Amino acid sequence: MEYTQDSILNGNIIIRQPTKGYRVAIDPIILASLVHQEPWQTILDVGCGVGTVSLILKWREPTVQVTALDIDSEMCTACCQNARINSLEINVINASIEECLSAVCGEFSQVVTNPPFFEKKSSRVSEFKKMANFETVPLTDWIALCLKKVKNNGIFTIIHRASRLNDILYALKNSPFIMGDIKIVPIFPKIGLAANRIVVIAKKSCKSETKIFQGIVVHNMDGSYTISMEKILGGYEWPTQG
Repeated sequence: MEYTQDSILNGNIIIRQPTKGYRVAIDPIILASLVHQEPWQTILDVGCGVGTVSLILKWREPTVQVTALDIDSEMCTACCQNARINSLEINVINASIEECLSAVCGEFSQVVTNPPFFEKKSSRVSEFKKMANFETVPLTDWIALCLKKVKNNGIFTIIHRASRLNDILYALKNSPFIMGDIKIVPIFPKIGLAANRIVVIAKKSCKSETKIFQGIVVHNMDGSYTISMEKILGGYEWPTQG
């Protein structure tokens, strides 16, 4: 497989990634911007790909301990290489989401995930993009497995298509764990258009009410990035602590 070497966060992080298949887009960068870290926390990145989210979180707060998990061995190799290139220590585990409970020890302060966006039946797919873009397990099962790795009072954060918001909220509300303080952040492609992405943040063992936060608009009408998006692409943490 051929690779390119690219950069994100204004050149602060180098990403080595395959020329074919899933390529790093803005979704993992947006996801990372909505993860509020505290020093020395433990973080699990489920479906890490080449490690974009893990790298950003470790770069932004060097004291956190990051574990990255992915089913694709080549992505795990790339994630390890990217950690070395950027001199960031990340524990990378090659395992499926179903193997997560046995392959990953303990529970985490935070679990973050950018899961495959599409159901298997939704369209044709190339072999290069199959595992990255198409569900290997139903989304509600994916979320249920992630929640088992979150500590009490820990945080779960997911980015997905806005059309799957009902599924995400269903999984949280029907979890055997109490998931509250749910925060919803819509992502709009442009002003005046419906949100096409959604970030949902939830706290374990918490009964606080659900809140909808100010959304993020990605592009101006001329196609350029908005000021808010430019900040996020530079490593800014989007505020969701109110």
